[in-house]
Amino acid sequence: MLISALNEYYDKLATVGKVSPPGMTRQKISHMIMLRPDGSISDIIDVRKETPPDAKGKTKKENMEYLFPERPPTTSIAAYPIDHRPLYIFGLSYDKNEKRLTADGEKAAERHKKFVEHNLELVGGLNSEIVAAFRNFLLNWRPENETENFKLAALGKDYAGGSYCFALDGHPEIMLQEDEGLLEKWQASPAGEEAADGICAVSGRPAPIARIHDKIRGVRGGQPTGTAIVCFNSPSEESYGMSQSYNSSISQEVMKRYTEALNLLIADPKHRIYIEDMTVVFWTQSENGEAESDLFMSMLGGDGQDDDELDAMLHAAVREIAQGRNADLSAFDGVNENADFYVVGLAPNVARVAQKFIYRSRFGEIFTNVARHQADMAQDGGRYQIPLWRILKELVSPKSKNEKAPPPLIAPLFMSILGGGRYPDSLLETAVRRVKTDKSVNYVRAGIIKACVNRRARFKNEREEIDMALNKDNTNPAYLCGRLFAVLERIQQNAAEGELNKTIKDGYFAAACSRPQVVFPQLMKLAQYHLKKDEYAKIDNIIMGEIIDKLRDNYPAVLPLVEQGKFIIGYYQQVQSFYAKKEENK
Repeated sequence: MLISALNEYYDKLATVGKVSPPGMTRQKISHMIMLRPDGSISDIIDVRKETPPDAKGKTKKENMEYLFPERPPTTSIAAYPIDHRPLYIFGLSYDKNEKRLTADGEKAAERHKKFVEHNLELVGGLNSEIVAAFRNFLLNWRPENETENFKLAALGKDYAGGSYCFALDGHPEIMLQEDEGLLEKWQASPAGEEAADGICAVSGRPAPIARIHDKIRGVRGGQPTGTAIVCFNSPSEESYGMSQSYNSSISQEVMKRYTEALNLLIADPKHRIYIEDMTVVFWTQSENGEAESDLFMSMLGGDGQDDDELDAMLHAAVREIAQGRNADLSAFDGVNENADFYVVGLAPNVARVAQKFIYRSRFGEIFTNVARHQADMAQDGGRYQIPLWRILKELVSPKSKNEKAPPPLIAPLFMSILGGGRYPDSLLETAVRRVKTDKSVNYVRAGIIKACVNRRARFKNEREEIDMALNKDNTNPAYLCGRLFAVLERIQQNAAEGELNKTIKDGYFAAACSRPQVVFPQLMKLAQYHLKKDEYAKIDNIIMGEIIDKLRDNYPAVLPLVEQGKFIIGYYQQVQSFYAKKEENK
């Protein structure tokens, strides 16, 4: 499904000129090598573009993209036409420890030799200025004599990770890879090894089958040189005597189309977000696919941009859905609610890309499901648009620097958001455990628990018990116990003359959340001492009395997971109501 969908998306990209011409590929370049007519290097120019400052004021350099002759996929030592890799071009390695260039070892020498042989053959018979300068470079460059080359040494650690192109000294607009004669010769040259003919599994037509598939670049955690979606590295995965990706039966044409389409999606921040180690791409086949993608990004809270008007429209849509009505997408310019929309999650797996999930539906349905998720997460006074990264952040300890959200949880959580289904059971379990362990609950953690509890009840056709704000009519024992704990904590705080070293939350919260019957009688005794010093004792006594009347002194012996979630929500909403009253009294 993924390859077929990307193959179709390629057609859309072709109509707007976003894909490479046949036989060409887009290559990111960091530095331009300026060649004199005699082939010597006059300068090496950094062509990277500095990005605007991010939220922390930091900038980074992004490589420029140019069209190059197609790079045949290979795992062996083989030079590309007009190679961009420093080891092939210069025949020099960068020693990180000694911070210098070296020509030692057969690795660099063998690659440079392949580069010279392949490209001398390529430029044979051509005599433009840039080609002549390039030929002289190939003939005259001696790696062993250039280890102290100050132009290369000035690059430092950027040398090894750089990508290079060639241009004529004084004329950066005259680039080798754009030379017409060279490109004509390249197009007329044999395409490489002969491909096996077969029936393409995607197009259904007879066509040459791709033996090796192009790499996918930009997948978080993947190989720097790229990773493959389709590859066969072990004989046990092959069948019928076919080697490597002949087993996939995908034509060379389709392979080029789907890999380029996916690489463009990953490279475009408007069509890609990173969730922990997972790369999520999304697109639509509609004529104006940017409108749906932009709105989807905003719904996930992943664009990082402030747009008050859009936020207001999204909040209005979430409120409509929270009240059981359908959201009106006509308010969003250019959005086609009937457009097919795709969302794909990718993660690295050694040298491969693993497809964690793929979801396809009408954009209107996906929008409604994401809005329903945001409505389920919402707390009174809290933000509607809670980014997915923030949800995952709240599932790990704030004291941890390296810990990440449980990887098996991420893809099912994303699917439940897109499809409007039940959240994975481990989401509630993880959120409750974090609150009990950290003894801390904020609007995001409370939103996670509220959403899990309510959606679970919804799919069981039960009444949803948790509102967006404090509900004094809620008689659920677990919810009432949470409220009562918040009142007892406030009584202790009001009775204290200064900051407390240890509150009842520090000592009893986790136990009270699990076994109220054991903990609350002891807390109620402590409260009698605290009330004597509480200047708001009358008000606190009234609130405590109302809660106890509903409980009828019947504390639950043990609270299962869902009831623990209700306890936490009761506690959180009661605490928030205290803060709200303080604001009203100011």
